[in-house]
Amino acid sequence: MTSNHAWQEAKQRYPVGTRARGQVKAKFNFGVFLTLDGAPDVNGFVDLSSYNPSTTEKGAPTSLPEVGDTVEGTVVDLIDRDKQIRIRVGTPFWERKVHGGAPS
Repeated sequence: MTSNHAWQEAKQRYPVGTRARGQVKAKFNFGVFLTLDGAPDVNGFVDLSSYNPSTTEKGAPTSLPEVGDTVEGTVVDLIDRDKQIRIRVGTPFWERKVHGGAPS
């Protein structure tokens, strides 16, 4: 369990809008948990819909990274209840521009 002190330090280090980097420590079908650089006692989390490292025109699905992989993205939320830092990698699918009309 994350201590309050570690959580407060992590929130100062990684405010919303900053870049965060960490290594995947657990992978599930809904997302990955990260060990964050400089805040190893706090969980970073990237959910499936927030992981889009490449910006392909058609928005092809990208598989989640594997345990041990390094991930870098933007902090989008700090969840006090869970002491968790939510991270987005790339442009979310709902913000991508699709050429040639509506997405298929």
